[in-house]
Amino acid sequence: MIFIGIAFICIIGYEWRYMTKKNRKKRTFFLVIGSAVFMGICVEALCFFREQWTIAMLIEGIFGPAVKILNAGE
Repeated sequence: MIFIGIAFICIIGYEWRYMTKKNRKKRTFFLVIGSAVFMGICVEALCFFREQWTIAMLIEGIFGPAVKILNAGE
């Protein structure tokens, strides 16, 4: 998890330096840095909760009620 955090900090630092060098707008800074921070938090959360939460549980939670409704007619 530490390496993921360091990688995202490096990516954000690189993007920040690039955008200041190219004189990008304030809105661009917000979009790029905000999306990088959001994605970094999501990746850290997925790594932290990998034993408690899985993609299969998410898919079952989304489509489970629809499957129960469809199977109820049989």
